[in-house]
Amino acid sequence: MKTSYRFHLRSFGLKQKALVIFLIFVILPTFGVGVVVQYKFNQILRDQFINSTNRNLDNVTNQLGEQTKMVEDIANYLILDPDMRAFLRTYPLLNSVQKSNLKRNIEDFLTFQLMSKGYIRAIEISGYNGNSIEMGEPFSGNEETLERRAIERKGGIYWTEGYELNSDWNGEVRILSLFRVLNSYDEITKPLGRLIVRLDEASIINLLEKGSFKDNAGSVFIVGPEGQVILGSKHNMPEDFKPDAALLSKLVSSKSNFVTYPVEGKRYLTLYKGMENTGWKVIAMIPEAKVDEEFRDVKIIMVVILTAILLLGLTALFGFHYTIIRPILRLKKETNRVANGDFNARVPVDSYDEISELNRKFNEMVFTIKQLIDHKYKLELRERESELKLMQNQMDPHFLYNTLDMIRWTARLEKASKSSQLIEMLSKFFRSSVNNGSYQTKLSKELEFAQSYLFLQQHRLGDKLKYSLYMEADIMDALILKTTIQPLVENFIKHGLDRKKGINEIKVRGYTSADEIWIDVIDNGKGMDPAREDEVRSSLQSGEKGGNREGAMININDRLSIFFGQGYGLEIINTSAKGTWVRLKLPCTKAESLGGEQHEQ
Repeated sequence: MKTSYRFHLRSFGLKQKALVIFLIFVILPTFGVGVVVQYKFNQILRDQFINSTNRNLDNVTNQLGEQTKMVEDIANYLILDPDMRAFLRTYPLLNSVQKSNLKRNIEDFLTFQLMSKGYIRAIEISGYNGNSIEMGEPFSGNEETLERRAIERKGGIYWTEGYELNSDWNGEVRILSLFRVLNSYDEITKPLGRLIVRLDEASIINLLEKGSFKDNAGSVFIVGPEGQVILGSKHNMPEDFKPDAALLSKLVSSKSNFVTYPVEGKRYLTLYKGMENTGWKVIAMIPEAKVDEEFRDVKIIMVVILTAILLLGLTALFGFHYTIIRPILRLKKETNRVANGDFNARVPVDSYDEISELNRKFNEMVFTIKQLIDHKYKLELRERESELKLMQNQMDPHFLYNTLDMIRWTARLEKASKSSQLIEMLSKFFRSSVNNGSYQTKLSKELEFAQSYLFLQQHRLGDKLKYSLYMEADIMDALILKTTIQPLVENFIKHGLDRKKGINEIKVRGYTSADEIWIDVIDNGKGMDPAREDEVRSSLQSGEKGGNREGAMININDRLSIFFGQGYGLEIINTSAKGTWVRLKLPCTKAESLGGEQHEQ
């Protein structure tokens, strides 16, 4: 099975392998991680929502606790207030002035409470001695049952459930009230009167809803110690729903203070907080659908991000195909062309990455192979041409060398030293001009060839010709092609001599520049006019042969560039009526075994 798997994988092309790798290592992991992240993220969002709602519910429960505690503190203060005890006493009776003063003091206190606590709608005090105070909004209605329950508390605080009363100002309204029998401070069991503090139910519900939810997203209930519903809002809830004992039992037994509770087929996230001073439980219920809706945008963003990642992965696959696989396949196709002998194969290079660098090197390699094939033929052809031109009208080299040596020794025997020296230089010149199995030589040998030619020409021209040869010692063994410097010197003698000048001078200087060898041939001859200069430069660039002078320079340039490569060859630095400056550029290459100049001495 394993062998079969390897066989099928090896038989895949680059496209198939890239697709399989992308599917296994990108698509499937991205999708799997996306699903896990989405699930975990939903849990985190739900937990954050529950924690946030818990904090909000805790805050509003504390606020409601503070409000109810302040109302209870008012009731406790009124019991201990001397003015209130005096106002409600049955004996001794109060005169009108005393009664008016006490009533004004109590009303001032109650006015402050009504003005500072907006949730209190009215405060009513009724004494069994017939004295009474009513502050705030006037209400009317049957509250006898509530009064009886308060009396049963025997001075304890009794919080009513929400109920309706008729307001002289606003008609039917729902309120929540505190009832308390005010007992005598001296005789604790003796009732003196009754206190009623009426709170605005809508204000309390608004406090709970706005503090716990956004945009009435849920419902809130206050359940008393005996399980009775004190008040509640029923947004998104059935009209007849009330928190029952089963829900309260689940909430009390829950360790996390929240449960999921079903109501008529819908599930509600239910949280609660207790109030110590009243014994109430504040219950908040939010539909699960609202919780999901709360984070719908975030979930959509997560889905969009996951989709974007997959799209980016697909884009990466296409990019990988077009930037890596496709160039490799194209390179393979062009390699097959080269293998079949087509050296015109080229791969386009349109960037600077590693693939393009590989394509560039491939193009250079094919070009170099083609160039080597072409240049080898051209170089041998040019060397044959040069040798044939130099050997035209000449006798057999060995016979010529031996004859010249014989004449030189005869001149010495006859004590004709100058004639002997001239014959020796002529012998060196002919010996250096012939390619004896090699067209390469040392720079020192080529310089000696040019020197022998100039020596003979100076004896011919006399004082009209002056020359100097200079070469750095480090480059004397450098590699150069034969008959490279001498033809330039010969060009000057044949075409550049200015008869109007008393002395015609030519200089040959060889030195290193960076990693190249530069050989400058400078004369003070006639130079070239601008038209001829343009023609020569154009011929050097195109390689087309011109006249004798241009043909020699083109021949040298072609041979050097063919042998050493592009960037090497002949360059015209300057030419004018004051002379010409030509430069040869060679690489710093040391000549090794080059073949000899074998002949009989």
